[in-house]
Amino acid sequence: MTAAQAPIGVLYYIEEAAYKAQKTLIAAKLNGLTVTAQKFDMAKDAKKPAFLAVNPQGKLPYLETDFGVIASSNAIARYVARCRADKGLYGRSFDEEGQIDTWMEFCTHDLEVPLAVWLYPVLGMLETPPKEATEVAKADVKKALQVLETHLKSSPYLVGGALTLADIVLVCTLKEAFARIFDAGFRKPFPKVCAWFELCSGLPQFSAVLGAVKLCKEAEKPIPLKFAPAPRGGKAAEPAAAKAAAKAVAKAEPKKEAAPKAPAAPKAKAAAAAGGDVEVKIKAVGDEIRVLKEKLKADGLSGKKINDHDQVKALVATLNELKAQMEAGPAPAAAPAPAAAAGGDVEAQVKAVGDEIRVLKEKLKGEGLSGKKINDHAEVKALVAKLTELKAQL
Repeated sequence: MTAAQAPIGVLYYIEEAAYKAQKTLIAAKLNGLTVTAQKFDMAKDAKKPAFLAVNPQGKLPYLETDFGVIASSNAIARYVARCRADKGLYGRSFDEEGQIDTWMEFCTHDLEVPLAVWLYPVLGMLETPPKEATEVAKADVKKALQVLETHLKSSPYLVGGALTLADIVLVCTLKEAFARIFDAGFRKPFPKVCAWFELCSGLPQFSAVLGAVKLCKEAEKPIPLKFAPAPRGGKAAEPAAAKAAAKAVAKAEPKKEAAPKAPAAPKAKAAAAAGGDVEVKIKAVGDEIRVLKEKLKADGLSGKKINDHDQVKALVATLNELKAQMEAGPAPAAAPAPAAAAGGDVEAQVKAVGDEIRVLKEKLKGEGLSGKKINDHAEVKALVAKLTELKAQL
C-alpha cells in the first residue's frame, strides 16, 4: 500500500467563474497531483483579515501552498503544469512554452471578453446588453474560432502535436459556450474546433472536472439577473458587473422624440445613417470596456491598475476615436473606390501588424522579458496602438 499523496495546495475560487479554477484542476489530474478546491464566498470571506493577510492583491482564484500564495487563474495553471516537467504540459522546449503563452494570451483577449458579453446574460451574471453589443461580440467570437479552425487543420492539438496547457485553458473557457450558446448552425463552419473540443473534453481527466459535456442543440436565451445575498440587512445585492451592464442598457435605449421631424434631405439622411453607425460602435466598445473592467476586477485588480491595463487602454483609445468621429460629423465625400479592395487592404495591414507584434514579443521573450514588461515595451505599445487604429477602420 502507498500513502495517499498530500495536496500541493488549496485552490480558492468563486462558483460564478468556475472555469478559472477548472484549468488548474485538470492540469493537476494530468500531472498526477492533488489540489484541494474550496469555494470562496465574496460576501463573507473577502472581509476576513486572514484573506488579505495571505493574498494582499485580493485576486481570485488563488492557490495557497506551503510556500506562499499564487494568484490569478493562468499563473496558478502554469505553476501546476510546471510541477511535473516530465509530463510536458507546459511544453518540452522554450519555443513550445512561447507558443503555449501565445494561445493563453489569445484566449484572454480574443475569446473571454466577447464571450462574457454574449454568455454572461445567459448565465444570469449580467443584464442583457444592447442587441448591437451582442452582435459585435458574436462576430468577435467567430473571428477567434476561425483562427483556431485554421490552426487545427494541421494538428489535433494547439502546440507540438500533443495535449498542453494551451488546450486545457481554451477548452475550459469554451465549455459553457459549447453547452449553452454554440448551436449546430453556429458550430457548422468550425468542424476542426468541434472535433478538438470533443476530443479534449472526452478525456477522463477533463470529464472528471467538467462532467459530461453535451453540445448545445438550441442556443439558450438570457435569463433574469441573479442577485447575490447582501452581507448586511438581508436585502439582495446586485453584482457590480450587473450594475454596469444595466447602465449600458439604459444609455443604449432610444430616447422618445417630442414630435415627428420633417423628412431629411438625402445628404442629411446619409449623415444621420453614418452617425448612427458610429454611435452603435461607441455603445459596443463601451460595453466591451465595462465587461473587461468587471473581469479584471474579479481577477483582483482595482482602480489605476485596471485603467492602466493594456487592453483597457487600447479599447479606450478606440472609443475616443469613435467619439471624435461623432463630434467631427461626416467626412467629405471621397472619390468612389471599390469597397472590397479597401477593406481587403486594411485587413492585410491588420494581419501584417499582428504578425509583427507576435515576432517582436517572441524576440523580447528571448531576451529575458516576460508578461507585463513585454506589454509595456515602447515598440509593442506603438504597434498595438497602430493595430487598434486599423481595426477601428475595419
